[in-house]
Amino acid sequence: VSLQRNRSLTVAQELIGKNVLDQQEIDSTMIRLDGTEDKSVLGAAALFSVSAAAASAAAAALGIPLYRYLGGAHAKSIPMPAVPVIRGGKTGEDGSDVRGILIVPTGRDTFCGQISACIEIGCVFRHIALVRGISVCEKAGGGYVTESSDIREVLRLLRAAAEQAGYRWGRDVTVALDAAASNLYDPVGKCYRFTAEGVLKGREICRNTREMISYYEELAAEFPICSIADALDQEDWEGWGELTERMGRRMQLVGGDLFGGNLKRLEKGIRLGAANAVSVRTGQTGTLTGMADLLKAAREAGYGVLLADQEGETADTLQADLAVAYGVSQIRFGAPGYAGNTEKYNQLLRICERLGKSDECGGEIC
Repeated sequence: VSLQRNRSLTVAQELIGKNVLDQQEIDSTMIRLDGTEDKSVLGAAALFSVSAAAASAAAAALGIPLYRYLGGAHAKSIPMPAVPVIRGGKTGEDGSDVRGILIVPTGRDTFCGQISACIEIGCVFRHIALVRGISVCEKAGGGYVTESSDIREVLRLLRAAAEQAGYRWGRDVTVALDAAASNLYDPVGKCYRFTAEGVLKGREICRNTREMISYYEELAAEFPICSIADALDQEDWEGWGELTERMGRRMQLVGGDLFGGNLKRLEKGIRLGAANAVSVRTGQTGTLTGMADLLKAAREAGYGVLLADQEGETADTLQADLAVAYGVSQIRFGAPGYAGNTEKYNQLLRICERLGKSDECGGEIC
């Protein structure tokens, strides 16, 4: 506590008296004060909090929304949500080895319609699973943990849920995988260990990089997978290049852990042709200026840009404003129904109304 108090006093002494409207000066002052590449002295999360607070204060002083203050006239598009239905991997005691399976409502034009589709399919999925005798339980932050460790079985259940809810599988609804492959990687054996699948099949399942790529190709041939995040280990640069060469033309390959919100790692990935999209979380980049620079570099290289939540998110709506301000193409905030997620979605619905993009849904998520 004493160390944190000293850090706060240090930052405060440097920033008091500066123009709150000069975001770049505020952010560069803090970066200079920290003095490390990984923001280890003051902490990336702490720096980001101060940076965001300054921007919020400036927006309030001008009497304009935060997304408009940061994004200007370009802040006029609403990102598509990718909502987790299944949580697994290292984050759950049961379920498949991948960290998450998400619904991507590609067939709806409005944000309200997209969120409605995700809510409906999630509810039907739970009902179908229970009817078929497959135990599911809700996980904090949204999404279900299921006893089924067969990813194909889970995807078939999701297809049944989408169709029963009235959506066309592969057209109105597609699927994104959050593989979190760094959690599966065994540096000693130099392979990816699928523990849950191994238990299901009664033998050890360990795939090397090329077998991992083939595994994803087989899944994509059977199911409408539009995106895979963290498909390989974050240090497997050569593998990422091969993966992108083989699959990058037909789907989104997201580097989350691969880039870690680090501009230099992103630049390396661009040079090597690794991934074709970047996912950033609030706090990773240290400041709002750092986030804007990272997303700008990604966009200029032709990469898709995503904004994702973190474990233990609060109900603060900052991420919703940032998503619109920086024109991200997709958000991953977790399932509606939990305060931390619902408030973000409601803020996006309010922004839709301000931008004149609302439809017949109206209102907010209860």
